[in-house]
Amino acid sequence: MPVPDCFAGTAPLKAGLDAMEPVKHALVRHAATHIAARIAELKARNRQFGFADMLARLKDALEGPNGEALRRRIVLQYPIAMVDEFQDTSPEQYRIFDLLYRVADNDAATGLFLIGDPKQSIYGFRGADIHSYLAARRATEGRHYQLGTNYRSTAALVEAVNQLFAHAEGTKGQGGHPAGAFRFRRGEVNPLPFEPVAAAGHKARLVGVAGPYQALTLCASERDDLGSDEYRDFLAQHCAEHIVTLLNDEGVGFEAPAAGGGTRFTRLIPADIAILVRDRKEAAAIRRALERRKVRSVYLSDKDSVVESDEARDVLRWLHAVANPLDGVLVRAALATRTAGLPLEELARLTADEAAWEERVEQLKNLHACWQRQGVLAMLRRFIHELELPARLLDEAGGERRLTNLLHLAELLQEASRHLDGEGALIRWFAEQIEGLGEGGDELVLRLESDAELVKVITVHKSKGLEYPLVYLPFAVTARKTERKMASFFEFAHEDGKRQIDLALSDEALAAVDRARLDEDLRLLYVALTRARHFLWLGVAALSNRGSTKSNLLHESALGYLATGGTPVPASALAEHLDRLRGGCQDIALHTLPPLDGCTMLDRAEQHAPPVAPAPFDADFERNWSVGSFTSITRHTQQTPMRAAEETLFEEAQVLPDPPKVEDAPGTVSRAARYRATSCTSSSNGSARKASTSSMIRTSMRAWRSAANAQAGATAARTPLPGCARWWARRCRRWVRA
Repeated sequence: MPVPDCFAGTAPLKAGLDAMEPVKHALVRHAATHIAARIAELKARNRQFGFADMLARLKDALEGPNGEALRRRIVLQYPIAMVDEFQDTSPEQYRIFDLLYRVADNDAATGLFLIGDPKQSIYGFRGADIHSYLAARRATEGRHYQLGTNYRSTAALVEAVNQLFAHAEGTKGQGGHPAGAFRFRRGEVNPLPFEPVAAAGHKARLVGVAGPYQALTLCASERDDLGSDEYRDFLAQHCAEHIVTLLNDEGVGFEAPAAGGGTRFTRLIPADIAILVRDRKEAAAIRRALERRKVRSVYLSDKDSVVESDEARDVLRWLHAVANPLDGVLVRAALATRTAGLPLEELARLTADEAAWEERVEQLKNLHACWQRQGVLAMLRRFIHELELPARLLDEAGGERRLTNLLHLAELLQEASRHLDGEGALIRWFAEQIEGLGEGGDELVLRLESDAELVKVITVHKSKGLEYPLVYLPFAVTARKTERKMASFFEFAHEDGKRQIDLALSDEALAAVDRARLDEDLRLLYVALTRARHFLWLGVAALSNRGSTKSNLLHESALGYLATGGTPVPASALAEHLDRLRGGCQDIALHTLPPLDGCTMLDRAEQHAPPVAPAPFDADFERNWSVGSFTSITRHTQQTPMRAAEETLFEEAQVLPDPPKVEDAPGTVSRAARYRATSCTSSSNGSARKASTSSMIRTSMRAWRSAANAQAGATAARTPLPGCARWWARRCRRWVRA
């Protein structure tokens, strides 16, 4: 059967359809534009704006018809401006400064000082744009000044870090990678070069049993079968083992010149050590390895919510049991929680021993009374101490974290109880928070349990600006290669700095985004390497590419780029490339990580000052207290008067200097008013009853004032009510409104 001639147009039709933009992209652009306009409309209607709106409004005003007048007024008030951390500037922020001070003109009447290190531009996810810095660098050609001395690190460590980046940058045009250390070199032009710095040096030095340590240690593994989880666990265990070895050695510490001559030795403590990671998975891996060796640590970058913890679910069971102490199911569930920590023998005894069970029920009844009398915070703190949780948790690994969570939850519940009415409402609110139905906030973020005498685990981003004596980077070759499945669009910048959004997820956009990712990873590595004062430990291993032993992701990482220039290398050749990276620097040591055998426990005799004898305490204090706020105290008091008559009724004039005592008026008028108001409660007509009672109260109060003023000879029309009359007036007024 012959094919119809129209079929010849199928291929051109498909090509034309492929060239057309999908309808989805047009809808996304329309939605984004409409939503932005709607948000702007709502902000204008409600007269609200945020920090980003402040920048946008100022930029629009400077670019508007009256921009020159506004510029002159601002510059007249601020002729000189200094911008610190300029490498983290967004394009919009730099545009404002350029409009104000006209960077390229170099006007002598004004001054703009831009202070920053482009090698530390690591906040692209917050809007910082390295191209803003590069634009300012081009506009200020010939007006650059370098701060070329490092006052943080030892001379040996500075030399070691210089070597790592100089290997990729090259020296005097010789050697190095074609794109330079930070991948911005194009031929002879390099707007972001690496320039070695000098060191002011440190008087103190790190010493060990065999003398000084090398400033930087590269510990590598030639294994080619490491998956992501095994990669983290392998390097975390080796890192923790090295830390424990140093902490157990009494000869490891710092030597510094003493004031009277000679040297002074200070032993290494856990607080001298910081471990830099990229995310919570790496933090969890290294903390597990440290905990296994009895080394306490703290994660300084934890942003988890306390209501997502195990302690939150246990506290919810406690609240159910305390609110219903006679419900056996709820009580058993609360006592069997991991946080309560009752041994199995105790739980079994509660099942068989009626007296023991009644004792626990009575305990919960007392806690319920404490909740009602003093608040949920007092109740939970009392329960925590009755279970002896502080002593038990502080003696366990990770117990300080759990105890901090318990105290944090108790405070959150106390704060919420101020706005909720009753135990049931508080329990429902807390259950919704645990289920993720409530609103988040900074008050829910996990609190820092402690950082005293603990090994610090912190992300590289948060470590910027900080310094530590010893720094460990156990996952120095972690690479997060960009993938389509993790994105709905790609946002990237061209080499000229112009930003673009690609909804088609094209190959060109994917390559551009991944290039920018590696560029920022190099700057992130530079920040990590410059946090240490004395010593750096880097863990290096070839992470297999999706479980394949034939390829790895080493060349996709920042350290891998410095060593290989972005060329894939097998794991067996890793040591050779690291040796080239070291060059002739004697301050860099290379070690091969063997298969981990055994686990060294922390064995360290701490020197503590003798405890001070407690002062005798024989005073007494009020035990019948509660936690509250002004809002909760006044919640059930009288409300603002709704009618002028009510306001007149309860209005009090200025207090007389010496108010007279009136014996008859309160006893006759008030009792009569009280009797008549009470007798009205039997009336079936509610509105008539309230109106009648309100009228009688007003009549009684006016009669009392008249009698009091007549006896006192006062000329004022009103005098203040005595305490009993004010109390009765408020009582009757609340009843009238009910």
